[in-house]
Amino acid sequence: MRIEKNNLIEFVNFVNECCAVMDDNYVAEWLNKPHPYLNMYCPMDLINDDGGRDKLYRLLYFIEIEEADI
Repeated sequence: MRIEKNNLIEFVNFVNECCAVMDDNYVAEWLNKPHPYLNMYCPMDLINDDGGRDKLYRLLYFIEIEEADI
């Protein structure tokens, strides 16, 4: 999946948020791994869509409070 040019800043911000809740070395793998909370889509599949990013940030929140698995 490619990042749309107009979403680059949002992508960088999202990656920074990922680094805050999981090991930096795991972020790239996690972004490309299907996740059950996302109906088996990878986070990268949803990053270009406003609604998809909302789901991703919600998932990060639940990971941070240990209500969801990485």
